[in-house]
Amino acid sequence: SGEDLLVDCELKRLPDFMKRLRLYKLRAAVDITDRSADFDVFACWGDGIAEAAELSAEPGAATSLSGGTMSVDPRLIDAGLRCILPTGTTDIDGLNTTNAEYAEYDAHRLRLGLPCSGDDLIIDKSVLLECGIDELNGIDWQKGCYMGQEVTARSKYRGLIKKRLVPVDIEGPAPEAGSLIMAGEKQAGEMRSSADGCGLALIRLDYLGGDTALVSADAPSTILIPKVPTWANI
Repeated sequence: SGEDLLVDCELKRLPDFMKRLRLYKLRAAVDITDRSADFDVFACWGDGIAEAAELSAEPGAATSLSGGTMSVDPRLIDAGLRCILPTGTTDIDGLNTTNAEYAEYDAHRLRLGLPCSGDDLIIDKSVLLECGIDELNGIDWQKGCYMGQEVTARSKYRGLIKKRLVPVDIEGPAPEAGSLIMAGEKQAGEMRSSADGCGLALIRLDYLGGDTALVSADAPSTILIPKVPTWANI
């Protein structure tokens, strides 16, 4: 946006994110400022949404809009658009949109297998490759020297990943985040967030695509059916 770079991030993680940016900017002539009071962030999704916005259907394709920006979600085209617009904006120019609740978007991104960092990742512990961050355009394999580069590259090229975060259909009460997922007597994974009969769970690769019924250790009456996203390289 002009000479400013607007960063769309999770609001509750904003203070820590700004702290880390300041740690690594070194002597660069950059001001890092909280602009969350100046902008609202909208998600828009549905068939043909990129074309309706006159954007190419490519992750990250962007344009300026009403004093802010609008872009195709850089993680996944099916996620829709991300719009960063001045606070108080009630209409997105040129798009025939209808209002939705956050819960509807939450279920939308869960069905696509998109993790939300505060809900689905354990901060400073989750492994990026287990969570699909590579396929979701979050890792640059051409960039040199960044924190965690060596262990991330080793995990990829030596095939060390044994679990993946995948969407699950839930039959029965949704397990709490952190609940163990069992395949008989063996631990198959761990539950993350859920909404509207679907959720995300970290599942061992041995139990993806098999016939073994997975249940929650906290709610044995609940059946979980893993579904590998079409974008995932599993």
